Amino acid sequence: MSIPIILAGHGSLPSGVGEAAEMILGPQSRLKVCALSPSDRPEDFGARLGALAGDAAELLVLADLHGGSPFNAVRALAAQGPARIELVSGLNLPMLLEVLLHTTGDVTELAGVARAAGRDGVVDVLESTW
Repeated sequence: MSIPIILAGHGSLPSGVGEAAEMILGPQSRLKVCALSPSDRPEDFGARLGALAGDAAELLVLADLHGGSPFNAVRALAAQGPARIELVSGLNLPMLLEVLLHTTGDVTELAGVARAAGRDGVVDVLESTW
């Protein structure tokens, strides 16, 4: 089973991260992008997000900013049900790559992979031993 992944965020950030991942891994059919533009009303963004989610039973959403408008729209969508939506904030390229490479069929485990990879992808080069 392939769990759909939506990148949700401000401006071109989600599409840029998605394009970078596809540059490295090739096309990703389960990857979708929902970008908030300055002219968007929250309800318009929420409607696009809902359309991208479609009728998926499970969904992983990687949002750029905890508490931002895209994040809040995902929370509202999750509250409506019936899909099982996991939401992880702090979208970054290492996070997305690990999620796309992970082969689990469980959305909760996939969210855990996203959290760990997001944290581990941030490295202070001056303190690194490489």
